[in-house]
Amino acid sequence: MTPRTQVIILAAVLALAGAVDFVQRIHVPRSVATREARIGATELPERPLSLASARERLQSWFPAKAPEPEVTPTDVQDAAGESGATIPDRADLGGWRFILRGVFDAGPPFAVFDIVSSAGGAIEQHRLSAGDTIKGVRVQQISGRKVSLKDGDNVVELALFIDPEDDRVSAKEKDE
Repeated sequence: MTPRTQVIILAAVLALAGAVDFVQRIHVPRSVATREARIGATELPERPLSLASARERLQSWFPAKAPEPEVTPTDVQDAAGESGATIPDRADLGGWRFILRGVFDAGPPFAVFDIVSSAGGAIEQHRLSAGDTIKGVRVQQISGRKVSLKDGDNVVELALFIDPEDDRVSAKEKDE
């Protein structure tokens, strides 16, 4: 058998395998009778389930998780806990709640905050750089993923995505 004949036979076998694969996995026949599902379908119950029975079945699939209370500390020491590793991303200063949404240090560093009155109301989003003052609160420093805010004598440090092992280095330093 010549190499050319071997290549032709191999191509024919591969084409046949491809056609079989197409028919078995992809092809949808026009006839409704041949489109019947080959999977055994679960029959519906004759009567509707009771609410208690439905909840029990759902609990077996989706176990309930106790909701965690939202902690909103006003300074770093309140959020630190015993280990001192947690730094909050929000603080109440001067009657306003500051929520840190992002810190950007590519180019001149700036931080994005959602600011809302402690009494409630509309959320205002602001882009602030170090030295900017808004609602009587001054942005002291922006470094890495941390932002220091000062309201009178009260200084609060906010942060995002803190890893206790990264020693809080900036993204620029981490890339190098």
